[in-house]
Amino acid sequence: MELTLWTAVVMTAILGGYAWFSLRLQRSWMLEEVRRGLLLASDTLNNGLRYGMQENRPEEILASIQRVARETHIHRIRIIGHGGQHILSTSGEEKGERLNPGSPGCIICHSSAGTVTPASALGASALTVLDGNTLRAFKPVPSEPGCFTGGCHAQDVRCGVLGLIELSLDLDVVEESMARRERQLGALALAASIIGGCALWFALSRRFRKPLRELLAGIRRISAGDLEYRIPLRRRDELGEVAESFNSMGGQLAAAQRGLIQSERLISMGKLAAGVAHEINNPLTGILSYGEALLEDTDPTDPRHKGCEIVVRESLRCREIVRKLLDFARQKPSERANVRPEDLIQRSIDVIVRTADFRNIRVEQSVEEDLPQLHVDPVQIQQVLLNLLVNAQQAMPQGGTISVQAARSDGGRRVVFAVKDQGIGIPEEIRTRVFEPFFTTKEGKSSGLGLAVCLGIVQQHGGSIEVESGVGKGTTFRVSLPVAEAPGNSAD
Repeated sequence: MELTLWTAVVMTAILGGYAWFSLRLQRSWMLEEVRRGLLLASDTLNNGLRYGMQENRPEEILASIQRVARETHIHRIRIIGHGGQHILSTSGEEKGERLNPGSPGCIICHSSAGTVTPASALGASALTVLDGNTLRAFKPVPSEPGCFTGGCHAQDVRCGVLGLIELSLDLDVVEESMARRERQLGALALAASIIGGCALWFALSRRFRKPLRELLAGIRRISAGDLEYRIPLRRRDELGEVAESFNSMGGQLAAAQRGLIQSERLISMGKLAAGVAHEINNPLTGILSYGEALLEDTDPTDPRHKGCEIVVRESLRCREIVRKLLDFARQKPSERANVRPEDLIQRSIDVIVRTADFRNIRVEQSVEEDLPQLHVDPVQIQQVLLNLLVNAQQAMPQGGTISVQAARSDGGRRVVFAVKDQGIGIPEEIRTRVFEPFFTTKEGKSSGLGLAVCLGIVQQHGGSIEVESGVGKGTTFRVSLPVAEAPGNSAD
């Protein structure tokens, strides 16, 4: 009893110290993340306001910063001239008021009285200052040739820095979140101490020591940031269930972390995709118009009539893809319908087999019989399959065989598409980056958006996409999608 009591006391002390240390680290980490996010917001805002600044549109700039302030926790955004005067502010301050010479907004450019830091030395520098319970970020706005043509900065033509963008964030929300976590972690630590004391009463034999040590090691590894760590499953009793649940939690945390990182990348990719889609619309309209005219002028018995039909049909599909890409960039819901997996594969192959790039490529199909239907946007999923087929062809410049397969998985709840090539393969060091927006190994031949768009489409449909590859052994992409609910799985 005494040993158990003393062990419980020691465990309580250890858990309390660990909780305190974790909270200190977490507070420091959260403040650093908030600081980093505020600096990122200042960079984004600087880039977003560049056009309005160069065109001297103060009303448009004010509306933009007011919108940003409304949609975020940033409670004040100010634009300050290089002389320290307030130009625009979301808090209604008097226009023309000046900063104090010793304020952080001044010292970022003026290291001392009368000394100005050159713009070349500032680079992309920014400054954050913790003022009481408010975090303030100052981002210098460097001068550019386009800043002086509008006349609003003609008198500042020799200035290296035209002014600052200041963002102020109230940390009350962060403090409230930290206080809530402190209470939760304190409650968890107390509960763990009580449970540990009771468990020790029954666990004085050696058979419980190793599982508890492994569990504690797993907690430490996860807390240290190793979200891929898994506890070995050696038992089928309660401790084994705890280890299995712990491993499941680690997997979910790792997936959530990867999802957050990918979401940030897809936001940037979506902005570029929207601009590209707008540019594609104009030439695509011309192609479609001429294709329809050729189709009308070609006799149905003419061998070229089928080719004209393909041109018109694929042009219409391209226009639909462009529209869907714009909807995807704006995060609008896709237009879904029940469709057979084999139809998606066949349509995709029909599009590419007649192209010149596939003259030395053989495409094989292997589709499991009686596959359930998928409730998806057929245009978007066909876009994914086409992209994977084109990537497979480009990986085999000397020709070869592409295998396209579809089969059930996860007890019939999902359908997995597999596109396998016999190409050069993907090196291990870059395999984890292939889905990053703008990452490409085909310099000058690709924008690096294809697989990033595919990932976004598949995730939007509740699916996943994985890659297996070895240098010189080919590459396999697997796309897993949930099947349609039972009432929609009947044949058309």
